[in-house]
Amino acid sequence: MTRRIALCAVVLGLVAARADARTWTVGGDGADFPLIAPAIAAASAGDVIRVRGGVYREDLVIDKQLAIIGEGHPTLFGTGLGSVVTITAPGCELSGFTIEGSGMGETNEMDAAVQVRSNGNRIVDNRMRRVFYGVVVADARRNEIADNEIQGLRDRGFGQRGDGIYLYRAPENSVARNRISGERDGIYFQYAPRGRAVDNVVSDSRYGLHDMFSDDAVIARNRFGDSVVGANIMDSRRILVERNRIARNRGVPGIGLTLKDCDDSIVRDNEIVENARGLFLDGSSSNRFSDNTFRANDTAVTLFSSAERNAFGGNQFVDNWSDLVLSGRDSGTRWTIDGRGNYWSRYRGFDFDGDGIGDTPHPLVGAFERLEGTTPAARIFLQSPAAAGLELAARMGGRAADDATDDRPLVRRAARRDAAAARTLHPFAAASIFAGLAVLAVAMIRGTDPCSR
Repeated sequence: MTRRIALCAVVLGLVAARADARTWTVGGDGADFPLIAPAIAAASAGDVIRVRGGVYREDLVIDKQLAIIGEGHPTLFGTGLGSVVTITAPGCELSGFTIEGSGMGETNEMDAAVQVRSNGNRIVDNRMRRVFYGVVVADARRNEIADNEIQGLRDRGFGQRGDGIYLYRAPENSVARNRISGERDGIYFQYAPRGRAVDNVVSDSRYGLHDMFSDDAVIARNRFGDSVVGANIMDSRRILVERNRIARNRGVPGIGLTLKDCDDSIVRDNEIVENARGLFLDGSSSNRFSDNTFRANDTAVTLFSSAERNAFGGNQFVDNWSDLVLSGRDSGTRWTIDGRGNYWSRYRGFDFDGDGIGDTPHPLVGAFERLEGTTPAARIFLQSPAAAGLELAARMGGRAADDATDDRPLVRRAARRDAAAARTLHPFAAASIFAGLAVLAVAMIRGTDPCSR
């Protein structure tokens, strides 16, 4: 009974606060204030401040529960010293602004367009331009950072930029539908467990996403492209990486997805395409990779011997220069899950019984890939005649006993991709098919065996 009375008192207090809430206006004729900071000082917790279009040159500290809403995307131009907006009260909203003019980290501070140091806030629908950090969330939880556009200092080297959205010692925060470019790390979870990064687009950064010491994160439906590394996950456990498109991360260190000392995670249904290296596994164990597409990468998977007991099944390896490079021995990797292997465009076996599984195993590491695993500099000769000759000699000599092998390779790609492949059928291949059908038809009419002489 006592708890019910207390709960009712809280609810009545919230209702009363809403009833007494006031809406203040800033800027333009008839407004309550010409600038935003005086409006914050005058407002009470629960009030709304509506800011009309224009340019406001001021730094703000929001130290009470307020909703500050821009109408027509007014520009909030900071003084260039520290962060433009600092939120210290819980339950605030900042939306609808163009924010510029943060400090540039000269004093080794995390100067940002918006710095959040309290719980349960919403930073939504803002444009942040030429800022050091975009949004910093520190020692705070359950904040929502969504639908923002963040443009960093792309004319500087990566070491002189901040991060797009940086979450430090900040669990259970949501980062959704943001568009980030030109930063050091687009989204960075550090000591920030149970975070969510969903439906974001990140480009032109060092790492599209960086996750360190942040267990149980969900990374889903993002697009990480045209950076050095698409997503770099380190020292974390139980990460879900699902339905992302990770593309065109190139250069000498270019990698689509890195798992470094990352265990017990699920990576499924992602498109990892046109990267220098698609997936890089080092010191990461007991992870499960299923239904991903690795296409047109220089190397699809680079696997270190320190990566143990990982499993691959239902993935599609299509038109990669190398499907797998091993650095050291394969430490117990399983290339089937629940009896299902992977599709390899290089597979040359047959499926005589029509069960969709190749009748012979598929060796994953060619002679040149074995050489590259011990001598990475050999990669420069990958497409040379010498590499082709080495591969031919290795085939004639048989397969090494310790080679990685898919014992149940799939012979058909997923149905949703078969349709696309049919649309791009080479004209000479199509002509050959139709010619073969014509020969069979004539033979059936004549009652002869088309294979006889």
